[in-house]
Amino acid sequence: MVGTGSVLVGIALASWLIFGPPRDWEGGVRWLRHGLAWASLGVIILAARLMFPDTKKDSSDTVPD
Repeated sequence: MVGTGSVLVGIALASWLIFGPPRDWEGGVRWLRHGLAWASLGVIILAARLMFPDTKKDSSDTVPD
């Protein structure tokens, strides 16, 4: 449930950056916009990890330890 909420927050932030008022940001604040875009991508990736955790029993590794 936390993963799904995080995906929605990340997508909402990315959508706001694409379609919202930050298009008018100029100068140094433009770097903030790029930082927020990277942060929204990071939130989406983290949410995918939360929704689909990689566990040892799920791996198909056939090489013995």
